[in-house]
Amino acid sequence: PQPPPAPPKPKPKQEAKPETRKQQQQEEDEDMEGVQRLLSRKVERVLEQLGALAARARTGEEVPSLTVTLHLSHGHSMTGEVVDYVPRESVLLALGKEGLLRSASVAYVDVATVMAVSVNNADQLLELPQLVRPNPTRQDVLVLVEKLPHAITEQFWPGEAALGGRPLRFEVDWVGLDDEPGRRALETAVNVAGHALRALAQEQGREVLRRILTVRFIKGRDTRVSMEGDTGTVTVAPGATDPTVSAFRKAFAAGIR
Repeated sequence: PQPPPAPPKPKPKQEAKPETRKQQQQEEDEDMEGVQRLLSRKVERVLEQLGALAARARTGEEVPSLTVTLHLSHGHSMTGEVVDYVPRESVLLALGKEGLLRSASVAYVDVATVMAVSVNNADQLLELPQLVRPNPTRQDVLVLVEKLPHAITEQFWPGEAALGGRPLRFEVDWVGLDDEPGRRALETAVNVAGHALRALAQEQGREVLRRILTVRFIKGRDTRVSMEGDTGTVTVAPGATDPTVSAFRKAFAAGIR
């Protein structure tokens, strides 16, 4: 008799490919984009918002569950969820135990002893409007684009516009930038460009503002500065890493040599 056929060899398991550095960097950038929208607030104000969140949860509303660590004045710390908050008096904390926060242990903490609050999963704070920088509207950006170059001109060449000179101007091509990510990126690029031009004028003298008369902002694949004649072009890439004043200053300086 023929021997029975050998069972098929099991296929080797395909190992999941590790994330590339580029993927990791992209995820980190996305996380930071959210965190950068947060506003700095006094500790008491943060506790107040966490207490309001707990009050909403008690009504049955679905709200994010935030794990916080209270850093106390005597050097100790406590980790858990804020259950209740009384302004200028106390905070009630459900203590975490091995990562499980629905424990029966609670702590009543004197607000005056809380020096700092650490929040895990800080992106969930974006659910609390009082702690988040509002997204700029088109009108907000237009006001910035008008006021910032005027302020820079007046700082280094007072009365330039009134005397019939050629003050610094910012212009925006709104194609691809008139949505929330675009306006946020544009607002950042305009502010960074303004700081860079101020730094350049302070470093090399105000005459550099005679050689950069217009700065245009357009959508691009990355955020950078280029110069052609007396016109600078800033390409804005929504979702990319925020530009730095140093990089913009160097690019403006290189373009006017």
